[in-house]
Amino acid sequence: MTPTELSRELERGKFHPVYYFYGEADFRIKEAERAVIRQFLPKSQLTINHDSLTATKSNFAEILTALAIFPMMGEKQTFTISDIQIFGAKDIEKLLSLMSPPDPNRLVILTSPSDKIPDKRSKTLPLLIEKTAAVEFKRLTGDMVEKRIISSLKEYKIIIEPPAISALIMLTGGDLGGLTGELDKLISYAGNGGVIKKDDILNICSDYQAFKIYELTNAVAEGNFDRAIEIIGTLLSQGEKPTGLLFMLGEHFIDLYLVKNNKPLPSRKKGTEWKFRNQDKRFNNASLEKIITLVAAADFDLRNNIKPENLVIEKLALNICKLCGKKGL
Repeated sequence: MTPTELSRELERGKFHPVYYFYGEADFRIKEAERAVIRQFLPKSQLTINHDSLTATKSNFAEILTALAIFPMMGEKQTFTISDIQIFGAKDIEKLLSLMSPPDPNRLVILTSPSDKIPDKRSKTLPLLIEKTAAVEFKRLTGDMVEKRIISSLKEYKIIIEPPAISALIMLTGGDLGGLTGELDKLISYAGNGGVIKKDDILNICSDYQAFKIYELTNAVAEGNFDRAIEIIGTLLSQGEKPTGLLFMLGEHFIDLYLVKNNKPLPSRKKGTEWKFRNQDKRFNNASLEKIITLVAAADFDLRNNIKPENLVIEKLALNICKLCGKKGL
């Protein structure tokens, strides 16, 4: 089941006896957990008839005992059991057997944090997906983040300029929790009927350095050498190391090579393909392979203490800009 399908079911008042929430987006998992509980329990019972348990602090026997206790008030009750992946497949089977036959007045939500999702080759993940209403929560895509930004600001009649949207999408990287926090700051800053510009994102939001590095990779990918030199100077003056800039440039063009060839990005970068929109049209594979070679050569120079280091980075930026738009090498 997708998060959208889950939302539609909740709107219709449809519930499953056991859910399993997992994926890259921990904030979305917590958001979904709260939504299910609030829809299922009467408002007066949200505190007393919901029990949050965790496999990191309670052993299996203690969790089974908690599930056996019925509510003191009302009929409905809910449980959240986090870090369920700690238990083995046999224990999970035993736990799930307690929910059969299903009780329409009891609901259990099992969760795994993003950094501890069970391996697909293990018995645990296939078991949980098969035996529960499993929902995978991925990081938001660029388009999804943009819609969330516009929707959130519309309530306050705040206008946000397109460059500011791009900056905010980049800074939050598909993390809904981070996006929510940054939007709260921007709403307080702009006020009802305000306007948010790109400079406001840089001044108000959390990671100015990250955005400047994004601007650097974008400038060289567009062949804008003057802008690239300006950004390199700014970042170095603010304490960024040449090796750090080199790493970011190398990583960006390796990812661009993957996107151009329809290869998956590393899991931590899923949903960030929007950053390469139109860039893949400016380079052919030979150009990108040449750039990766140039990055390796620059890395060799820095490791061998070639001075001045800033010229190594500037030379690399110049050579990448020269390759922008080339159709053959």
